[in-house]
Amino acid sequence: MGRWPHVPDASGRVYSFRMIAPRFSRLAPVVLLAGALLAGCVPSASVPDALPSAPTAARWPMKTLPHVDLWLHGFGLLTADTSPVPLFRRGYRDSMVVLRNRANVYTALDANRDELAARLNSTPALQGAQFAVFSFPTWESLANAVDLFIKTEGDPRRASDQTTAAEIAFLASQFPTAADRTWLRRFFEGLVDERQAFYQAFWTAAQRERGSAFDAAFVSWEQTYRAKFQRFLSNTKQRSGEIVASLPLGPEGRLSSGREGQVVVAVPLAGRVEDARETMLVFAHEVVGSTVGAAVADNTTPAQQRSGEASRYVALGQVRGGLQLLELIAPELVAPYIRYYLAQGGHRVPTGASEATLRSALAAAYPLPTPIFDAMKRQIEIALGGI
Repeated sequence: MGRWPHVPDASGRVYSFRMIAPRFSRLAPVVLLAGALLAGCVPSASVPDALPSAPTAARWPMKTLPHVDLWLHGFGLLTADTSPVPLFRRGYRDSMVVLRNRANVYTALDANRDELAARLNSTPALQGAQFAVFSFPTWESLANAVDLFIKTEGDPRRASDQTTAAEIAFLASQFPTAADRTWLRRFFEGLVDERQAFYQAFWTAAQRERGSAFDAAFVSWEQTYRAKFQRFLSNTKQRSGEIVASLPLGPEGRLSSGREGQVVVAVPLAGRVEDARETMLVFAHEVVGSTVGAAVADNTTPAQQRSGEASRYVALGQVRGGLQLLELIAPELVAPYIRYYLAQGGHRVPTGASEATLRSALAAAYPLPTPIFDAMKRQIEIALGGI
């Protein structure tokens, strides 16, 4: 079956089968998920209001977006990735440093790195700003919004129209203080320099090199896995959404809620055709987030939630919950899923092991209290109509 491509901006890629009657539009503005779900991806952050938007068709296209990757790339270079489930592809920062050094690149992001990283580490809410990029369809729209936000000092009342006011208010929810705005200004100046000196050419070359892997993931999603996931998605209020294949991301994807119940799920863009199923593996990990968050909230104490222990259970629980989901809808992905999350988490992957041994290895690597594990399993079964 053929496909019908559409490019949303100068460099991005989005596919949709001709039979779906494609209707192309701007990337959905998004908001952060509250509470435990967000804690599974990054430290807790405030929940900004969504930007005004028009309705979109109920479908799950797959796309690549250069400005999303650049934004996440910036965070990846600044982040000491010590999470139990890495926030970026394993070894991402080190691999980028090698490539940039080889190209003799030094940008404003490097010049301000220590200061930017220090505030990012001391202000956990800033990590939540990783999600803000999904509210803007192109680099130009993001740059214009940031420029106006800085010029108006984050005050939407100084905007010239309602649309601009909404964008300023949205960014103000992520960067509420003067110190936060200073951080954003320096971070974005670094991204502008990084884009011109290195990342735009790197991203374009990477898209060419990984085009076959993207195509393989797209075909696999549309011809096989979209249907397998659909019942769970529909019954967990994730009927409509978009998949963004991203270069910096690894086992911890990004999931944000959008307009009219739509969901944006960012997953890794595989480097090889044989690794294209990583898209499905991380997609499973992401879409169980709300189920895992509810199970953790119901089975932890207020003290555990205040201490951050519950947030850690969400991170571990999404790994285990993704496996629970795949066991029921796509058992052929169970062993690849376990191997991927063991490897990306820095754990030993048993050679030639049985599936039972692999399951035990994952349980040991990502331990979870039995009440949480059982509650997740029960809710996933309910969503699939199993009980």
